[in-house]
Amino acid sequence: MAALGATALAFGFGLDPATAEAQDWPSGAVQLLVPAKAGGGTDAGARIISAQLQEQIGEGVVVVNSPGGGGAVAAEQVRTADPDGQTLLYYHTGFLSTYHTGGYDHSPVEEFTTIATFPVGGSFALAVDADSPYQSVDELIAATKETPDKVTLGVQFRSGSHFMAGLLSKASDAQFRMVEAGSDADKLVQLQGGQIDAAFVNTPGTLQYVENGDLRILATIAGNAERDPGAPDFPSLHELGYEEAVYGLDFIVLGPVGMDAGLVEQINGAFAAVLGNADVTEKLAQMRMPISPMGVAESQARIASSSDAVKATAEMLGLTN
Repeated sequence: MAALGATALAFGFGLDPATAEAQDWPSGAVQLLVPAKAGGGTDAGARIISAQLQEQIGEGVVVVNSPGGGGAVAAEQVRTADPDGQTLLYYHTGFLSTYHTGGYDHSPVEEFTTIATFPVGGSFALAVDADSPYQSVDELIAATKETPDKVTLGVQFRSGSHFMAGLLSKASDAQFRMVEAGSDADKLVQLQGGQIDAAFVNTPGTLQYVENGDLRILATIAGNAERDPGAPDFPSLHELGYEEAVYGLDFIVLGPVGMDAGLVEQINGAFAAVLGNADVTEKLAQMRMPISPMGVAESQARIASSSDAVKATAEMLGLTN
């Protein structure tokens, strides 16, 4: 298959053709490092996008699942790679939480190149097993106060789910026993196996288990106060009166620091074209995970702002080192 030329990308996405022609991307298969296990929402979205990206650029796009170290292993592979756009990180802004709580030593904003930020229209679910005695968030929280540190809430320490748990605890005075439960895929298994009582898991990935009668969603949490339009039957935590429990994530594409500005624009444009593809849009909608593209300047401003907000939240929750 012929690669999509730099000049075509330039005219399609507003680049200066002279700048774009100076780039030779891709020069072979692109590695997309995904710090998540196969089967979760991040991995599923990455695979949908990568399949179309491969068609777009005319070269292979290899998704490499590397969940070790809460994302640190994959991040280091990208951070130390050549700045040629051949090795990229596809993750979400939970990576900022890992950094600001000391789980990773290198700033996602200052020590990487932000190529793209994709706001996600969706939420995370506070889920329990279908046979759980807890029928509501109020019942779950009441149980933590009756028997402090007995009700287990599964999180991935220093990640977004840890922040969500902290915000809910702060808003409700709940006394959960927070335990390391790994990725979303891990949490789903542990919820059904009874190893944990509750967990924050991406809502799209949880809904299929709800529909199968295996799990129950008590509420959702997102970057705004409203109900998730993709899961309108479930109240938001904010709606239930836990007004501080507001937290959302964006997907991000990062490269090594020092990437050429024209190359960054070119790769951003390729991802934008993918997210403008009707088939990709439909598949993401079916997953209840609508993703919107942003330009380079907007993406870099957004991740910097998100980093400031995450840092402030980490300090408020006492999660910083």
